[in-house]
Amino acid sequence: MRRVGSAVAIAALLAAAPGRAFDAAGADIIGLRLGMPETEVAARLTRQGYLVTGESGTIMARTRDGRLQVSLSGDRGVTRINYVFYGRDAGAPAKIQEAVITRFGDPDQAKPMTWCRAVGPDGTCPRDRASLTFLPDSLTLVLQAGAAGLP
Repeated sequence: MRRVGSAVAIAALLAAAPGRAFDAAGADIIGLRLGMPETEVAARLTRQGYLVTGESGTIMARTRDGRLQVSLSGDRGVTRINYVFYGRDAGAPAKIQEAVITRFGDPDQAKPMTWCRAVGPDGTCPRDRASLTFLPDSLTLVLQAGAAGLP
């Protein structure tokens, strides 16, 4: 029963729209988006019941299913969100990966599994655009602004 509850909680944390054409610049992870100011990040996490800690340019929080690290740049707001899932139960890594694919659709780039607005001529997501990457070995979901900044 605990495994089912964990899978449901992960799906809820990722919840929002079903899989469809994906633009990482507009994506959210538990309500947090690229470009969001630090005060709004802290307020949203606190409203969700998470204890927020951090130092200049970084906000951290532990969730029921993992840990969250949000990187900020003063004038640009959120530039990167790392969400590392615990995945301690048997079969949890596969369930987490399935929940990510259900939430965001099939990735645009296979290795590493990455979603972006459009792949470049080499078949990979351009580094200068916003992207979402899931790293199954570490159960890490990374949403980041491109090198060129926020769209």
